[in-house]
Parts: sequence; C-alpha cells; structure tokens
Amino acid sequence: MKMSQKMSHSSNRRRLIAGLSLLGLSVAFLSNTLTGLMTRPVSPSQTMIALAGFLTVLNAVLMTAAALGLSQLLRARADRVGLLGAAFVLVGWAASTRILTVIQLHTALSAGVEGVPPSALESIFKSAPALFISIFPVGLFFPLGLITLGLALFWWRPVNCWFGLLLALGGVLFPLGRAVGIEQAIIACDIVLASAFAAIGWQILARPEVWEATSTESETMNETVLSELQAGA
Repeated sequence: MKMSQKMSHSSNRRRLIAGLSLLGLSVAFLSNTLTGLMTRPVSPSQTMIALAGFLTVLNAVLMTAAALGLSQLLRARADRVGLLGAAFVLVGWAASTRILTVIQLHTALSAGVEGVPPSALESIFKSAPALFISIFPVGLFFPLGLITLGLALFWWRPVNCWFGLLLALGGVLFPLGRAVGIEQAIIACDIVLASAFAAIGWQILARPEVWEATSTESETMNETVLSELQAGA
C-alpha cells in the first residue's frame, strides 16, 4: 500500500494546512516588497494603517502553522532541532508582531493624530529603556529560528537541500534589513523568504510522502519494537 493511501485524515489535514500556510506566507512576503516599492513615496491613509494591523494577525496565524509544518519535516531525523527552531521562530514572530504594532502606531502618529504629538512613542521609549528592550531585541529569535530550521533542512534533506539554504539565507538577511536598516537587504530578504516558503510549501502539497514519511518512520519503528516485545512475552 502506498504511503499516501495510509495517511490518516488528521495527518493529511495538517499537511494541507502547513503547505497552504507556507504558500500564504510566500504571498505575504512578496506583497510586502511590492506594495512597499509602490507606496513608499505616498503617506499611508488611516485605512491602510488599519489594514496592516489585520494582516499582521493573519500572518501570525500563517507563521504558526508554517513553523509547526517545518518542524514536522524534521521529525524523523532531527525532531529536537526542528522543535527548537520552530520555537525560536514563534517567539521571534510574536515579538515581531509587537514591533509591527509599534510601527503601526508610529505611522499613525506621523500622519497626524489630534491631541497627540508625533514624537510620543519616541519619548516613551527614551524614558523607559526597559520597555524598548522587552520588545525589539526579542525579535531576533525569528531569524535565528529560520537559520536553525534552514540548516537542519539542508543537512538532513527531507526536501531539496537548496530550499533549506534559501530559508537560512533569509534568516541572515532579515536582521540586516529590519534591524540594521539596509533597504536592499529588506527587499532581498522578502524575495528569498517568499521563494523558500513557496518551494517548501509546494513540496508538502505535491508530495504527500515527504510529509507522511517524517511522521510515520519513527512511529512505525516504535510499533515494530512494541510488537516484538509483546510476541516475546
């Protein structure tokens, strides 16, 4: 019996969610670069600022499913590394969500809010450095998680090793763009991560055996050992 035929409905459901979430993130990162290039000279409207907030929540949901899916690919050969990398991604993305909220508020203040000075957030962070530290540096866990997962995918190769390198490269470019402020690195990071997420997501959707092999290999081994012990008893 083929592996795809033995896949349970719950496992297949998780595969589809992970694959589609990775494709969704690919669109999100690519759209970020395209819309940024098109709208950068124009001051965003209040509607656009609010829309960015809704997209941040949606991307958080997609990133959660994608991170768990990436860890699933490493389950058979590098389970702990996969879980650690996914944990780093989720912790860093949670901080990134908070950072995007700060940026959203800063953009709104810069556009003009009646009764509130545009420099209000800057004054808050200057008077409370611990508040700044609690938000921004934690975001570095996100690229660290991408690098961890990317190198693990490259080394253990549950999918094409080049996809893992793309993911790791995106992790290197992410802080160069977002933290250091190199605009070219932001664009390159978005394109590289969009490519990596799309490639891995497509592999998960188009090749069920990639997903199921990682989820059943260790379980089959455990079942075999258990059966032998029961037969011996």
